Amino acid sequence: MYTAKDISIILGTDPELISDKTASISKLSMDTRKVDTPSETLFFALGGSMHDGHSFIPEAINKGIKNIVTEKIPDNKTTGINLFVVHNSLKALQKLASFHRERFNYLEVLGITGSNGKTTIKEWLYQIIHDRQVVKSPKSYNSQTGVPLSVWQIKSGDQLGIFEAGISLPGEMEILADIIKPTLGLFTSIGDAHAEGFSSITQKLDEKLLLFKTANTIVFQEDDLAVSSAIRLKYRDKNLLSWGKSQSSTIFRIIDIQKFKVQSHIKIIYNLDEHLLRIPFTDIASIENSLHCVAVLMTLNIDISDIKTALLKLQNIPMRLEMKNGILNSLLINDSYNADIQSFKIGLEFLSQQAGKRDKMLIISDFMQTGLDEGSHNSQIANLIQTHNIRNVIGVGQYVKSLDHYFDSNILFSHFDTTELLIKALPELNVSEKAILIKGARSFVLEKIVQALSEKVHTATLETDLQSIEHNLKVFSHHLDSGTQIIAVIKASAYGSGSEELAKFLEFKKVSYLAVAFIDEGIQLRQAGITLPIMVLNPDRNGVGDMIRYDLEPEVYAIDQLAEIMSVVSLDINCLFNIHLKFDTGMHRLGFVNSDLNELGALLTSNKQVRVKSIFSHLSSSEDAKDDLFTRLQVKRLNEYFDQIVDYLGYVPMKHILNSSGIIRFPEYHFDMVRLGLGLYGIDGTGIIADKLEKVHTFKATVVQIKHITTDDSVGYNRRGKPVSDGLIAIINVGYADGLMRMAGNGKFNVSIHGIEYPIIGNICMDLTIIDLGNATDVFVGDEAIIFGKFKPLEELAIICQTIPYEILTRISGRVRRLYIQS
Repeated sequence: MYTAKDISIILGTDPELISDKTASISKLSMDTRKVDTPSETLFFALGGSMHDGHSFIPEAINKGIKNIVTEKIPDNKTTGINLFVVHNSLKALQKLASFHRERFNYLEVLGITGSNGKTTIKEWLYQIIHDRQVVKSPKSYNSQTGVPLSVWQIKSGDQLGIFEAGISLPGEMEILADIIKPTLGLFTSIGDAHAEGFSSITQKLDEKLLLFKTANTIVFQEDDLAVSSAIRLKYRDKNLLSWGKSQSSTIFRIIDIQKFKVQSHIKIIYNLDEHLLRIPFTDIASIENSLHCVAVLMTLNIDISDIKTALLKLQNIPMRLEMKNGILNSLLINDSYNADIQSFKIGLEFLSQQAGKRDKMLIISDFMQTGLDEGSHNSQIANLIQTHNIRNVIGVGQYVKSLDHYFDSNILFSHFDTTELLIKALPELNVSEKAILIKGARSFVLEKIVQALSEKVHTATLETDLQSIEHNLKVFSHHLDSGTQIIAVIKASAYGSGSEELAKFLEFKKVSYLAVAFIDEGIQLRQAGITLPIMVLNPDRNGVGDMIRYDLEPEVYAIDQLAEIMSVVSLDINCLFNIHLKFDTGMHRLGFVNSDLNELGALLTSNKQVRVKSIFSHLSSSEDAKDDLFTRLQVKRLNEYFDQIVDYLGYVPMKHILNSSGIIRFPEYHFDMVRLGLGLYGIDGTGIIADKLEKVHTFKATVVQIKHITTDDSVGYNRRGKPVSDGLIAIINVGYADGLMRMAGNGKFNVSIHGIEYPIIGNICMDLTIIDLGNATDVFVGDEAIIFGKFKPLEELAIICQTIPYEILTRISGRVRRLYIQS
């Protein structure tokens, strides 16, 4: 707890702007929607590519926040507000976190960096270490803002800190190093992740190593020659501890690795003795992450017998919140892999963001290693629950039994000693139409609850990464002027992703407009609680009443369509209705043409109840440089139409013409709005920013059977599959009825299993596809087969199927399970 006076001294701000120097500050926030204790919160007004935090200062004040870090004094300063005026709000946040870390300079801190595995290793270490009180980064909080918020959690009684650090540009790591100040460092690996901001892998490696400038000891893999040689060169005076197969390994040396069906056995030499480690994984990444954990645990002097026992209990960690449909039209948010106060806050924020009009329910277990006594723990939990207006809470475990002592009378609370008892009671619980957050420690195995409440659907899955949506939104925002608004196009069920869930996320991220194809899509969003303006691109002529009722704004493209709208609107003299005029500038699809202008102008001036919100057109080939002259002609025509319509209207609507490709290739035509569709999902039609975007979708199936075949056999319908050698085939549960087009069959396309490419053999069936495994021995029933995803672009499938990414995404069947994840 700091006082306002303390903060002013730390940040070096003008004390005359502090109204109450004794005000207590314990929490930091950059988002007014994520504040649970406003009186103790210090709000940082940060600038950004999409929004300027300074514009949310009035909202912060209205929410009861009394302490604000800002780069400028608000125009309407409210009496009683403590203002900390700084040159740069982000640097102030980092400075404050660095000061807080320095107060606990006795604390042993592990700093983790590298290209892969940081979050998994951190979470596994947190699960394993029980002999001391641990504070850690929530989720993957490893950025320029995430690290300060992580370090701010350090409190009296903590004995070990575990913080991860990630960077995307030179100069960033030195800042993070000054905040974390690790005494012990772990380098995981070096790869291509976030490499676009660096001139070379070597530069990125050198930058990452700056994290360890205060560390006494550095742990790394000896066999990773680029990493080990760089560390030895840069930090030869530090205590360097390594593991691996190399004779130079100093912590332990691997002498053998054997992989079985669900387990790997690793023989090592440690302290001159041979030991066998049993790890419940067979994939390379998990084995490597496990061994990094082993090396750190040994460095922390944890007994080898305890390490062996803990390794057997490790589980793959879903790094992000998972959202899926539940029984009785419920919505499930699975956050059951860990339990701490900070990640609980994140889960509650996501629940509130996605619940819409559904009642909110919480299933929560005891938390572990919070460092708080039962009273303080339950008081904080209860305060967060009430802040998010949750009225139905189910507790599992002994610690949470007394939660109801801290609730008001409006909260219905029930308690179960064990997860098994709750499972038995599930049929009696009313989960209909509810949004349910399942949050708890690993030891309670709450994923059994998730499984019991999940809608029983096809196990082929289309996974949508909401964090990558946000990343791509920011990438495009960087290319826009602050005055240009974004219309997020989520037609065709958000290109297969599911429009309702994505719309809630985009509304939370404060996009300006949504665009859907048809009226019923817009109605569905309104019924889900979406309040953003919604443009309907292909409105039915008979749906004007519904559009008025649900406040939807149609694209208007024909005289008779406009006349019909005006006749319906005129029935209610109090009705004001927004429309968007579309002009055909050369694509020859929908749109007014030059001969319509006089009649259109007369109609618009005759009815003041209909207001034109925007005038726009559609480019035919914004991504194609060969058609740039025609693109510019289309823009010229739109500008001419725009000027003539404005003369009729007497006011100036907004103007837009650019889609995702146009945003990148024609910055001079950004105008008032742009329409962001496929680019939002990480697909770049221009090829200019593909390396900066993140793939959003992962389409995956499951191996359901494995068989031996010989060259005498044939595979699939019409015996089209001809094995070239004896070996194995795998049958996966996805087919052309799910959206995997038949053109991808017969060896033309590969699926990825454990990162290895295997070809499709024979024709693709309606519900199943057969994969040629050759002589592979590490593929098993239950393994995931990736059709496309983060590292397997869907564009490859589109090329093989002689189509475009749009069609691939929109072909994915409704029976395919939709899963939404967020860091």
